[in-house]
Amino acid sequence: MFTYDTETRYSWINGASLESEKHFELVGIVIGLALYNGVILAVNFPRLMYKRLLDEEPTLEDIKLAFPALGKGLEQMLNWTDGDVGDIFMRSFQISYEVYGQVKTYNLVENGENILVTNENREEFVKLYIHHLVIDSIKRQFTAFRRGFYKVCGGYALKMCRAEELELLISGSVELDYEELEKATEYDDGYSKDHIVIKNFWEIVHAMTYDQKKKLLMFVTASDRVPLKGLGNLTFVIQRNGPDTDRLPTALTCFGRLLLPEYSTKEKLKNRLLTAIENAKGFGLV
Repeated sequence: MFTYDTETRYSWINGASLESEKHFELVGIVIGLALYNGVILAVNFPRLMYKRLLDEEPTLEDIKLAFPALGKGLEQMLNWTDGDVGDIFMRSFQISYEVYGQVKTYNLVENGENILVTNENREEFVKLYIHHLVIDSIKRQFTAFRRGFYKVCGGYALKMCRAEELELLISGSVELDYEELEKATEYDDGYSKDHIVIKNFWEIVHAMTYDQKKKLLMFVTASDRVPLKGLGNLTFVIQRNGPDTDRLPTALTCFGRLLLPEYSTKEKLKNRLLTAIENAKGFGLV
């Protein structure tokens, strides 16, 4: 139903998908329900998707963010000054792409395969290319997806949102302010902010890489996304889970509670914690 770009890590609607419109409508409904109930989803659509949901026209800047290689190529064509683009790029108004292992072609205009892209018509080519990619090629699937989303969240309030605000409401923020999280964290069963294990814990966490911090958040809360109001508004509790042991930390993700044994050394705490978050499997919305 969706394609995935390993470079950008964005998902996009698969215009060649054979799934029924009901399936795409159902995905739209689920995302709409999540937005309505304030549930952050681990979906990673480009901002272009949210602009389409708000009926905003796509631009080249949107393409550059969602499809960097294509956007860079189109921009290069528009900005080319060393002669005519027809002699360099050798492009016609016919585009091609792969669908399930077969190359398909599409004419952006009638008789497009015989019309060369030149300096005079390159702006028209780019405009038509973007329109086909973002609107025409996924029209059936996106219409159903949008219909499902609007069944739950349609209305004037949605129209007041900008694309970046809608993205934040659905997917949360990617900025991990662990200083803010530390201030908001609560402790239980003998732990406090002044306990040596807790001091060691935060020193280890603040030294983690960005990916490790995301994994820790996923381990404790089942989501690596930040709530709309930031990590300071996240339920995050560290509970003492017995004396020193070789057992790994565990978590109650539904309650945002990290069950942390009272490890005897900082090195052991670091080893056990990193082992846990790097190898954790659980439940999440994907």
